Amino acid sequence: MAIDLAEVTGAKAAAAQKKTEQPKVANGLDKDAFMKLFLEQLKNQDPTAPMETDKIITQTAQLTQVEMQEENKKTMKEVAEAMQSTKDTNQSLKDFQSTLKETLENLDKGLQARRESDTKLAQVQALNTVAMIGKIAETDINGVNIKGAGEVHFTLYFDTPIDTKEGKAEIQIFDKDKQLIRTIPLASQDGKSGYIPFSWDGLDTNGKQVPEGSYEIFAQYNLDPKTKQYHQTRVGRGEVESVLFNKGEPMLRMGEMVLPLESAIEFYDKEKAL
Repeated sequence: MAIDLAEVTGAKAAAAQKKTEQPKVANGLDKDAFMKLFLEQLKNQDPTAPMETDKIITQTAQLTQVEMQEENKKTMKEVAEAMQSTKDTNQSLKDFQSTLKETLENLDKGLQARRESDTKLAQVQALNTVAMIGKIAETDINGVNIKGAGEVHFTLYFDTPIDTKEGKAEIQIFDKDKQLIRTIPLASQDGKSGYIPFSWDGLDTNGKQVPEGSYEIFAQYNLDPKTKQYHQTRVGRGEVESVLFNKGEPMLRMGEMVLPLESAIEFYDKEKAL
């Protein structure tokens, strides 16, 4: 049995496909067949009675028209495909814009809920902060900084009136190594309580200027005859006199000091300080 190589390789099918794709003329022939037939007519015409010129022109024009129609058809197909692609792209863009709008709306709702939550939290915090007025606050401030010669001013809070007859009432100043470098008697402050301002000339017990740096300041007063313990206070400790708000942030007014709330370490009632 003979094997058709064209059929095996697919060349026959390709040729058939190509043939079906050829444009048809008015009589059903493709343009190649039409041209072959036209040439045969010219070649085999009777020399004594050649084809009339108008017929040649008509058949040539027919072929040209068919080719133009085929090109137009092809162009229109490409335009239609481009328009469909544009339509699909526009639809995808529309879907994206719709999704983006929904996302932004949800984000806006989330931000609005966050703002409302922050406002309520700030209100609660403000109420809690106001409730601290009148309490004793311990803060992370416990001394002063020395920057060269000159007096340094500070304030100490005394829970009860100073009684100079009860023990040795004095201010004690310590350096960074916890060494006592100076004491200041409180004899002139007898009977006073609350916030009392003081000043330190920056000299140690020997009258020498102390080096620059941080110094802790404490005070002891009113020795308890039963427990043999002094009442104590320090810089950075005192009664909360009022609460201020700086751009929504609560600030504690303690005598001459105005400190942010985060500086507070502990709050307690005045009775517990006695």
